[in-house]
Amino acid sequence: EISKRGQDFFLPNAFTPNGDGNNDSLFVRGPGISEINLSIYNRWGELVFETKNKSEGWDGSFNEKEADPGVFVYYLFVRYCDGEELFKKGNVTLIK
Repeated sequence: EISKRGQDFFLPNAFTPNGDGNNDSLFVRGPGISEINLSIYNRWGELVFETKNKSEGWDGSFNEKEADPGVFVYYLFVRYCDGEELFKKGNVTLIK
């Protein structure tokens, strides 16, 4: 089924976890979201971050170390307060 919402959430396609206070964490944002499941993988297919907490973002770390700059793949499931569900996959670039 095609969503009536289109894309009613925002996940940046790049972020810069360099401690300057701007774009240091990657968050899912959008109105009316009740649940998320965000998984991020590196180019070798290793899970580097996963959350079901919409208030928790990825800080660019992997195994308690800063991840190398590069392109990561994400899988995102979103459930809205009205029960509608969306699934999206894409890329996000970690920039240092």
